[in-house]
Amino acid sequence: MTTPIDLTERIDSENFLRQAVIASTVSAVEQLLAQLPIVSENDTAFDPTDPSKMWRPGYLHWLPVGRDRGNAGRIKLANQPVNPMAERIVNGMEALIELMRVLELLADPSAPAPASPRAAVKQYFGIPSLDELPKIENSEVAKEIWNKARDLARKLRVRLLVDKKKGAMPFTVVIEDDGIGQSPDMIHATLLSLGSTTKGDKPYMIGLFGQGGSSAYATSQFSWVISRRAQKALNGHADGVGWSVVKQIFPKGRRDPYFAYLAANPDGRVLGFLSNIADKVGIKHGTRFAHIGLDFQKGGSAVVRNLYPALNHVLYNPMLPYELYAGRDSADVMWGNAYRLSNLSSSSSRRPALDKTFPSQSISQI
Repeated sequence: MTTPIDLTERIDSENFLRQAVIASTVSAVEQLLAQLPIVSENDTAFDPTDPSKMWRPGYLHWLPVGRDRGNAGRIKLANQPVNPMAERIVNGMEALIELMRVLELLADPSAPAPASPRAAVKQYFGIPSLDELPKIENSEVAKEIWNKARDLARKLRVRLLVDKKKGAMPFTVVIEDDGIGQSPDMIHATLLSLGSTTKGDKPYMIGLFGQGGSSAYATSQFSWVISRRAQKALNGHADGVGWSVVKQIFPKGRRDPYFAYLAANPDGRVLGFLSNIADKVGIKHGTRFAHIGLDFQKGGSAVVRNLYPALNHVLYNPMLPYELYAGRDSADVMWGNAYRLSNLSSSSSRRPALDKTFPSQSISQI
C-alpha cells in the first residue's frame, strides 16, 4: 500500500490553490509544478499490469490519461480546437443537470428520470428549448423565463485569456461550471478517464462515450483540472478539492508520445486539498478546466473576435445558455445560432431573417 503524499512541508496549500485557480500561462504552471516532488517522465516506465512497480513513494508521477499508454491516437482525433472546447461546455451543462437530478433523488428516491436532456432542462430549470424563447408571445412570461435563463448562464463560464507577452501560442481557454463536480478520489476515474462513461443509463445526459473533451489536451501545452463535489452529492466520498495537470509526454528514445496526468497514487488518484482550504479559496462546487498554451493554429489575433460566432455555430441550439468572456471582463451570453435566427424572425420588423436588400443596379449591354 502506498503512503499518501504529504505536501504540507513543501507548499502552502491555500496559496498554492489560489495560484492554481488563476494560472493562465505556461510559465505560471511551470512555476507551480516546480514546487512539487515530481518524478521525471523519463525516469520511470509505466506498467499497466502493475503501476506500483515503478512508483517512488513520496513523489508524484505522470500516468497515462485513461491508463492507456497509446492514447495519443484517440486524443488527437479532433482537427479543430473549437470542437473540443464545445465538448467541454457540454460537459458543464451536464454537470448542472446532474446536480439537479441528484437533489431530486435525495428528495424522492423513486422519482423517474427525465426522458431526454431537453426534458431535464424544462423540468429542473423551467426553460424551453432556447430557440423557442423569442417565440413566447406573453411578455410577462417571456421576461420571467428569460431572466431564469440569464441567471443560469452565469453558472457556466468560458474565458478566453490572452498572454500578450507570448507570440506563438498566447491563448488559454478556461471552462468552469457550478455543477455537481467530482470528489478528489474520483477525478481519475471520471474527468481524467478516456472512453469510459457513467452516462449509459441516464437518458437526460447529452454525451455518452467519454471522449470528446479530451481532444483539447492535444492542442494545449498544459491542461489544469480542479474540481469539488457538491456536498449533498458526496454519497460517502470525502469532501475536498482535487486537481491535476495534463501534458504530452515525449519518451526518450521513442517516437510514440502520449498524454499523461499528474497522479499521487499508483491506482491513479490525484492530489487534493481539504475542504477547509477549498472554503478559504472560495471553491464551493463544480469543475474548472484550463487549457493553457492553446494552439488555435492559423487563428492568430482573430481568435478573440471569431470565438463568439464559432461557438454559436458549433453549439447551434445548446441545452443551456452560458457566458463567454472573450479577451475582456464583460460577458456575452451564448444562446446559439438557432436562438439568434429565431430572434431575428420574431422581431418587430418581421423581415425574413436571412433576407438582404441591395440597391437597384442598372444593366448595360456590352
